Amino acid sequence: MKKILLTGLLLASSFVNSSANDVIKVSTGEWPPYTTQINNTTGVLQKIVNEAFKEEGIDVTYDFLSWKKAYKMAKDVSYDGTMPLFKTADREKDFLYSKNVIARTKTVFFHLKSLNFQWNEYSDLKQYKIGETIGFKTAKILKNAGVDVEMASSEKENFDKLLAGKIDATSASYLVGYGIINRNYTTQDIDKFTTHGKKVYPATGVYFLVSKKHPRAQELVDKFDSGLKKLLKSGRYIKLIKEAIKKK
Repeated sequence: MKKILLTGLLLASSFVNSSANDVIKVSTGEWPPYTTQINNTTGVLQKIVNEAFKEEGIDVTYDFLSWKKAYKMAKDVSYDGTMPLFKTADREKDFLYSKNVIARTKTVFFHLKSLNFQWNEYSDLKQYKIGETIGFKTAKILKNAGVDVEMASSEKENFDKLLAGKIDATSASYLVGYGIINRNYTTQDIDKFTTHGKKVYPATGVYFLVSKKHPRAQELVDKFDSGLKKLLKSGRYIKLIKEAIKKK
């Protein structure tokens, strides 16, 4: 009887293990409403990545780090992947990118209404004190264009500096920037902010990345792309995006 019971338990355990999803660990950073763990909420890009991988039998867990650390640790294969990042030549040397973007974003300059902030070419920005965030794409673009930028460890820090008059402008995704403003400042201060209509660079996408050193790099990227296509085909992707926009 004991042998039969033991055999049954082993078979049940084997069934549970064989049916359990694979689990991968992904590094990321705070970038509400795209990625966040604030108040136990989940960003829209996390939801998309979660559901895309779920379609392929994979569960995702996240660790929130500084953007610089999240990138480095994924590069060194301390994580199975990282997201959401823009595509650059330097990053492509070390990472495989998903074929499809997780989402597209519009990056603009935020400034105070009291400043007549105008620009058309990057060279026009040399007359202003621009604040940027360590590890972000815009900082590199502006430095390469000869624009001096004052670096900060977070986007929130740049908005604090902007309100205090320590910088003239800072760049951010449109949704992200207004999310930071609406969460952190009084109604009176919120009304002081505005944006310049010109995009800092053409609207571009953010991707899921896996280090080329990872033994499953191509497999994980392919799994994500396959799952994302299923979300797009089913209409679930559009629903997630609309829900995120509605909340703003």
